[in-house]
Amino acid sequence: MKKILLLSFLSFNVNFLFAQFLIENSFFQPTGVSDVGLVAGYSAQAGPYQLWNPDSAILTDIGGVAPGQGVGGQARFSAGGSFISGTSIGTSVPELSRYSLLTGQWTALGSLGFMIDSTLSGGFGISGDGNTVVGLSWADTTGGFAYAHGVAYNATEGIMDLGSLFLGRSTRANAASGDGSVVVGWQDFNGPWKSAVWRKNPNGGYFPNVYILIDTTGNPNDEYNQMGECSAVSADGKWIGGYGDYANFNQPWIWCEDSGVINLGTLPNTGNGYVSGMSADASVVVGWFDGQLWGDPQTPFIWTHAGGIQELNAYINNVLGYSTSYYRVYGVSGISSNGLYIAGYGIDTTSFNPFAFRVNLGPTGIQDVTNDEWIILYPNPASQFVTINNNSNAELTITTMEGKVLAKHEITGKFRLDVSEYESGVYFLTLKSGEKVQTHKLIRG
Repeated sequence: MKKILLLSFLSFNVNFLFAQFLIENSFFQPTGVSDVGLVAGYSAQAGPYQLWNPDSAILTDIGGVAPGQGVGGQARFSAGGSFISGTSIGTSVPELSRYSLLTGQWTALGSLGFMIDSTLSGGFGISGDGNTVVGLSWADTTGGFAYAHGVAYNATEGIMDLGSLFLGRSTRANAASGDGSVVVGWQDFNGPWKSAVWRKNPNGGYFPNVYILIDTTGNPNDEYNQMGECSAVSADGKWIGGYGDYANFNQPWIWCEDSGVINLGTLPNTGNGYVSGMSADASVVVGWFDGQLWGDPQTPFIWTHAGGIQELNAYINNVLGYSTSYYRVYGVSGISSNGLYIAGYGIDTTSFNPFAFRVNLGPTGIQDVTNDEWIILYPNPASQFVTINNNSNAELTITTMEGKVLAKHEITGKFRLDVSEYESGVYFLTLKSGEKVQTHKLIRG
């Protein structure tokens, strides 16, 4: 484990002391962030995945095989934070996998049986409930060409080939809804990659993928009527977000059946826009724009239904009130399902060294844990019992600062939690009721 000092921040803004905008001065590349603020990622191509806890300034190797050197995958959290998607060594080579924070182990989940570059498959996303892992697996190597298919795994059906609309053309699954019933990704045909949406077949597997169309009455085979790659989906599967291309003037976008395509807009002096994540209810969307010219820096954005699109550095400084000083955010890797945290990377403009960041959106998230009366927790700090009042059926998860799940309980109404056997320190209590997720810090005195 590696401890990271944040002394350079302490003289600029007291908010840094309260974990509002925290950095990791290293080559750590975030790929996902949990509801309690843990950040998953990696520091080296094909190295182990890592967990960064910004609150304790600790970076921990968790094994697996991170992207690079022929290996694909993304470490993404389930909604409760108990599981992470990614890639690990199966019987002998990298495969689509799932990591359990409870056991601290990766489990390889299979492939379609073809191997390229000593790799069988890779995990790129996970459903909110943690039961479905999606990604890509090599599908064939005939005729001197290799192509891949999107895949989905669950414990009941095992590995499922999501297929492709065209023989010899690749697909990939990037994200899954809360229960895994909607999977989104991309379909290759003539480049760039276009939208792909797979929906669960009640009889098993998934229906063939379909495009998201700008004009639903228009030609479904017209590339200028097909939205670009899908990269995010809401918990209920109704909202989907993705990458801009020539079909919608390169703007990042979201879509639902009722509204159709919503272009999120552009920022000055930027190129293509990309959605990297959305909160569970799609109220907050994050992503980035690439530069107009090759080598131009990226420009991060945050979008809300009320506020529209805003440049993220300005948003952090002017709206949230956290000084970023000489640290310039470039890219956003993801947002927690509860809309409370976002994580990404940038450059120290004085040394030109990279850094990773996590920012707390506070009341801009979908749950304001300081004002929302959905649950009430007392006393806090506590040494023996904590009483939790909530007004609905909920699943309670108790997690350590390092992300280890200690216990889960199904609760209704008033619940008395015995914490006397826990060591003194800080713990996270996460309650999930339907699509609502709320997290509280508990101090065990």
